[in-house]
Amino acid sequence: MKTKVNEISIKYQGNFKISQAPKISSSVNAAELLYNTWNKDQIGLQETFKVVLLNNANKVKGIFEVSTGGITGTLVDLRILFAVILKSLSCSVILAHYVK
Repeated sequence: MKTKVNEISIKYQGNFKISQAPKISSSVNAAELLYNTWNKDQIGLQETFKVVLLNNANKVKGIFEVSTGGITGTLVDLRILFAVILKSLSCSVILAHYVK
């Protein structure tokens, strides 16, 4: 009997090498990087939760927006969060939540 299942994948967008990726060496670096990725038109309107995926050298592999909520909250599905972290083979993560 042959069983078929769906494959979960993560897509990297961009065409730069990991050697060109920014390195996170302080909380200031992380805050600046995250602020630059946030939609400035909605930063004070909706709560958003993101995860920064890092390799062993603290180079940014990518940023994934886990959830966007309303004015007073956003729900994070831990199954999605951990699936992205594990599937990307990240060594470290930075969790970020913006609320005004």
